[in-house]
Amino acid sequence: MTRTEHSSSAPRKRRLRGRLVFALALLVSTAAHPGRAPAAEDNTAPSAAWAVLFEEDTTDPYGRKLPGSAVWHTDTIKSAGAPDETIVLADVDIPKRFKMTLTLKRNTDKALPASHLIELTFVPVPGFAGQRINNVAGMLTKSTEQGRGTALAGISARVTDNMFMIGLSNGQADRQRNLQALKERPWFDIAIVDGNQHRSILAVEKGSAGDSAFTTALTAWGQN
Repeated sequence: MTRTEHSSSAPRKRRLRGRLVFALALLVSTAAHPGRAPAAEDNTAPSAAWAVLFEEDTTDPYGRKLPGSAVWHTDTIKSAGAPDETIVLADVDIPKRFKMTLTLKRNTDKALPASHLIELTFVPVPGFAGQRINNVAGMLTKSTEQGRGTALAGISARVTDNMFMIGLSNGQADRQRNLQALKERPWFDIAIVDGNQHRSILAVEKGSAGDSAFTTALTAWGQN
């Protein structure tokens, strides 16, 4: 190996090692927190927002567009010896493909280099041709359903098949930009790859219930 090759590979190895450490830390963080508390009975169900899956299709340059729904709400994590923690959740349903639960919470583990954690759990429906979700490349925010998204600054880590976590950057500038985007942008894009290596984009609208959930959580976190 030449000196130039060696010098270029060293930073790459450090980045890969850092991603592995981060993924392990995410796993530890997940295991350390018990499940969220049962939600209090509420007779007023939140209204559903839009969700749309844009699938890659080799026979159609425009791909396939599959409509679905997203229901946003907040919940509370109760941990012994620690204050209750407010979290944001979205239950997304794309018929004939999968259901997905998105959880956003503030990171309270000082050893973990992230401001917030986003957990994505997919449940493919029986007969789903893609079989499973293999990868989540990242998460973007945008102003409209078909608009161009801006990536949230962070690192995506695969926990298991169908389960992923995104740690948002804790750098001051990144943190401010991420919080502003989470608060103000009405749509999210999630780039996914299924078990057959087919790519798709899951677009999820916040809607009025999502706006309310984010306002409630950011206020509880003192980040509004």
